[in-house]
Amino acid sequence: PRREQSMDLSQDILALAEEAEPTGAAKKESDDGEKEEDTAIARPITIDAGALKQPVIVMCGSTDWANAVKGSAGRMTQGSVAPPQFNAPTVIQAPALKSARIARLGVGPCAGHCVAITDDGRVFAWGLNTHGQLGLGEVGAPVPTGKKGVTSPSVTPATVAGPTEAPRWTTQRASSAKGGGSSASRGGGAPRAVSCAVGKNHTLITFADGAVWAAGHGARGALGYGTRKPDMPDACSVPRRVAVGGTTGQPPIRAVAAGADFSLAVGARGELYSWGWSEHGKLGHGTDGQYNTKDSSIKLTYTASGTPRRVDAFAEDAADGASTRLITNVVAVSAGKHHAACVSSDGHGYTWGDGAYGKLGHRTQDQRTRPTRLAGARFTTILCGDNSTCALGFPEYRGRPFAKPPSVGGTDSDGCLYVWGVLKGTHGEGATHPVPEQELAGWALKASCLSMGASHVAMVAETAAIAWAQSAVAFGQLGYGTHGPKSSHRPQKLVDLDGVAGCAQVAAHAGATFYVLDADDPVVKELAKYDVPAEVEASPESNTAAAAAEAAAATSSSKKKSAAKKRGSPEDTKEASKKPAAKRGRPAKGSK
Repeated sequence: PRREQSMDLSQDILALAEEAEPTGAAKKESDDGEKEEDTAIARPITIDAGALKQPVIVMCGSTDWANAVKGSAGRMTQGSVAPPQFNAPTVIQAPALKSARIARLGVGPCAGHCVAITDDGRVFAWGLNTHGQLGLGEVGAPVPTGKKGVTSPSVTPATVAGPTEAPRWTTQRASSAKGGGSSASRGGGAPRAVSCAVGKNHTLITFADGAVWAAGHGARGALGYGTRKPDMPDACSVPRRVAVGGTTGQPPIRAVAAGADFSLAVGARGELYSWGWSEHGKLGHGTDGQYNTKDSSIKLTYTASGTPRRVDAFAEDAADGASTRLITNVVAVSAGKHHAACVSSDGHGYTWGDGAYGKLGHRTQDQRTRPTRLAGARFTTILCGDNSTCALGFPEYRGRPFAKPPSVGGTDSDGCLYVWGVLKGTHGEGATHPVPEQELAGWALKASCLSMGASHVAMVAETAAIAWAQSAVAFGQLGYGTHGPKSSHRPQKLVDLDGVAGCAQVAAHAGATFYVLDADDPVVKELAKYDVPAEVEASPESNTAAAAAEAAAATSSSKKKSAAKKRGSPEDTKEASKKPAAKRGRPAKGSK
């Protein structure tokens, strides 16, 4: 969707901004005593779902969370009857959300689950729950029967198919607060959740008082409970407090990010914290934490750091032995599968961790064990995928940033789009440094409406939704429609969302893309609807008898299906006839 005219930055270049103050003050004193506007380029990303009359979740992609999280390889492992897949944007209508207003969604590039936070601070979750990452109080997984290779149905399914309220996030938090009511609380004194981050098998929730709580897989320290063995459980379904933020002597936490097995947080004073698995140096402490476990032989492993630690040194450039300094004005942070990025208020971008495919942007494929500054641009946001990275920002020349244009086409913009790492996986194309995406030159792009999945990018710009993939995708997450292409390396518009008037947020993971749109928008009204079955949303906190009945029913149903399959039932024949039809969808014009 290239624009005929591109941004003419030369007409909007302002004087070089001075270094932002560590406190990120909105104004500064000039020599004559007058106050000048702060020229900080980057600020914390705000998601304004309140501007929508009736926020709804619109989804493209698969609800087969277990296979979708594996990427294209997961497509090969799907059974003959797969969960619903939406190749075109579809409104998700969940009974649990009828009386709730969505304020923020949380998914991650390597995540197999999703979290939604409402405007009154409640938490809803769905997707994989194999390590208790949904925080529902129970771990979803088959229960061993004692016989080798035989399992019985679990009371809580391994996957929760639809948005389900997870009250334990707030009730556990309320218990620790001992009934204290403040601005951090909602209605009945319960604390209010304000933001979230979703890793591969763990979840982080930030509350209004700056405290962070976590649930899920913690064997590698990603939960941040501590370094004792009980503090690093394989599965934790009851949320517990992370040892950072909101405690004595620690500033509140304002932003969090979660990768495959590590976590990051940004404090209110601009400090950066990390914890989890040290491989690739993704904790940013100057080492990858590798050590030998045996004196008599070589058996290498890495360090599980279960206690959050402040990142105290940032490299000023990518050269070996580059000077370092302490950064105290971090405003945004992102985590991919095995690499991470952050942005300071003056627009400097830093990346570290696994450098394969050049995804760190330092013109090499070497890993970086400290946050290292990117050259060539000032950024407003940076997002990490699996093997790619994207960002919004403005060009920099000889250390002088082109200041943010006041508007582009009458709409505020957070900069032009940069991409690096794997760009066209099937063609072997990529970049080891940030390069502008020329296909989107001239578009007004917003940080809150840009997201990166494992290997695709999705956004809403002005009145259009746009998506494309860095590597081939197979679950309909681009949303091109049933008869549209399954994948594309070039940005393309989503026909069904052309003309969309308002978007609060875009969020993506390996196999799906989510949009928070306005239900009253005429474009949204025309979209297909999917009603999440009420039975899949039932709270796992049911009584034992009901759970046993559910397990028995599941077993009985499984036996009946197995018998029907052997007989070649009409239902199986009908279902089998449907599948080839879905595969017959061909790309639009020009495809082979």
